[in-house]
Amino acid sequence: MGAWDYELARELRGLGRGAGRTEILEGTVVSVNPLTVSLFGGEVMAPPAPLQTLFCAQGFYRDADSGHLELEAWKSGDRVCCCWMGKTVVVLGRLSEPDEALDVR
Repeated sequence: MGAWDYELARELRGLGRGAGRTEILEGTVVSVNPLTVSLFGGEVMAPPAPLQTLFCAQGFYRDADSGHLELEAWKSGDRVCCCWMGKTVVVLGRLSEPDEALDVR
């Protein structure tokens, strides 16, 4: 097989996913120390796939005493919106239900 065979196979593999397109996925936080996200029902784990998060992706809660917004902590079971950037999984933010309100504690 020549180099063109491999190039053709790469192009064909990308057709089903929309070559060059960033894929948006739902993931689940399975561990917080270190932060580990499961994708595709556990078929892909990040890490070992490289993992990054947007700053403040875990969301906020309101402090009952001061009224200030505080950074929320990750919790196992959090549903997250992720995307692929090259070979890196990037957590864009924690998903919530449409009627979920900002916690006050």
